[in-house]
Amino acid sequence: MKSVSSPTKIIVSVVAVVLLVIIGIVSLGFLPVSISSPAEVKKNPEGVAFISKQSPLVVSLLGNPEKGLGSLLAILANNKGQEKIKSALNELRNNFLRQTGVESLGEIKSWLGDEVTFAVTSLDWDNNEDNGIEAGYLLVVKNKSPQLAREFLQNYYSQEAVSEETELAVEDYLGVKIVYKYPTSPHSPTKPVAAAVVADFVVFANHLSVLKEALNNLQAVELSLAQDSDYQKSIASLPAKKIGIVYGNLPSTLAWINKKAKVTDANIHQNLTLSLVANAKGIISHIALSGLSPSVNKSPHFTSLPATLSYIPEDSIALVSGGNLKQLWQDIQDSKHPSAGILKQAIYLLESGIGVNCRQEIFPYINGEYSISLRENRETQSLDWLLVKEKGDILLTSHLDEIARKQQWNISQLPFHDKSITVWTKVTTASGNKNASLTTQVKGIHLETEAYEIITNTVNYLEEIFPQPKESIVDSTAFRENISWLPKENNGYLYLQWQRISPYITSRFPLIGIIELTFKPLFDNLQSITITSEGIKDGIFYSSVFLRFSP
Repeated sequence: MKSVSSPTKIIVSVVAVVLLVIIGIVSLGFLPVSISSPAEVKKNPEGVAFISKQSPLVVSLLGNPEKGLGSLLAILANNKGQEKIKSALNELRNNFLRQTGVESLGEIKSWLGDEVTFAVTSLDWDNNEDNGIEAGYLLVVKNKSPQLAREFLQNYYSQEAVSEETELAVEDYLGVKIVYKYPTSPHSPTKPVAAAVVADFVVFANHLSVLKEALNNLQAVELSLAQDSDYQKSIASLPAKKIGIVYGNLPSTLAWINKKAKVTDANIHQNLTLSLVANAKGIISHIALSGLSPSVNKSPHFTSLPATLSYIPEDSIALVSGGNLKQLWQDIQDSKHPSAGILKQAIYLLESGIGVNCRQEIFPYINGEYSISLRENRETQSLDWLLVKEKGDILLTSHLDEIARKQQWNISQLPFHDKSITVWTKVTTASGNKNASLTTQVKGIHLETEAYEIITNTVNYLEEIFPQPKESIVDSTAFRENISWLPKENNGYLYLQWQRISPYITSRFPLIGIIELTFKPLFDNLQSITITSEGIKDGIFYSSVFLRFSP
């Protein structure tokens, strides 16, 4: 029988693989000390020649592994936290290596070259669900000395030969000498693993047949991922310089995450390619997503900062800014992307909080530029919200007034500076033992300027931004620096100040809380997340993410 992991272990392992590239950056010391000394390399993974076109997920780390952890640790934490981070990341990295029989990086450092590629080769390596589901795993390591690599394998397996719970076998396959160890009984703690030195590479697999398939891919090049046109197109579309690459078939990766032997819909073909670049402030990820829609081209909406951002206060802990929310929501609804469900769930949670069906009552009225922000209200221990949108032919505020009337809210006009604001209030009664009392709750406030509609849930928010915010987000040094690392031509921004927004997100999405707890040393030092998208070109959707860590 194949081994079966617990649900908790599966979740943790899945999240770990998604973050493997960042972990590799940390554990192999790829991050430079300063921006002027980049560690990126202008090359693509060579190890993918061993990997099948059908592989669900491939992660490659590129660069010189001899560099230490010091530079990255200096960015991620102070001296007290560095050892904790180093220990946690090293253990996590070693857990990955053990999937293919390597106990730690120290075992292979003497001959380790400038590339490490890890792949999930199949959802179930023997295609036999009767004996359980076990994915195929492959580790392809560039060696700087084939002789040292062979000596390592010889020493490694000679130690295993003396164990009563392990059998060793040697087999010549396609002119390559394969060494294979396997347990002597179903109850043996020994994990099967096969390994071989092939020219400049050492290849490890969690089963003999997985390694043989890798050698088949190397010889029959048409089977290899390296010759796949979608892979080549995606890799070519990303920046030349990088320190790591992730390439995955999304339906297959989702099936692997859920411990399934088959994808839910074999007719869906979606591929994600992700490259990583590092600087002294954090990590930049460039993403290419194909297969979500027909081959169309959509140019970026903005060539400069959205004007509505000037109304967003600097102390906002989250903001989203863009153009044509109506079309964006339609694209999300039409998308077969797995994350579309997550986005929809987030919208449903928003709707439950404000009592309005955003999909039907708000999004169709935002077909121009907009910005939405959240900030903490320390008095109520909740979040205040603000929406600034470009005026269109039909006013959103007029439509929302109609909704307020249907819900029997009071609608009042009040003076505000040289303008008039509309306030929606709901009056409720509360009965005590002797007296009844009336409570008035402000449900929303809005006003109009010459170019914009401004809607919020608190007059204090409005007071701080009108006629212009005293401290706008566009004047924030941190925000300006974050977006400077991202493409200037884009469709707007999603910006999260992680330490402040995290409690609200994790309370709504428990799985994110599990991820944060699992990678606590990293998340403790994650300062902000900034995301943008750059449109669609030749059927490929492009996006970029900047993760900024505390100094």
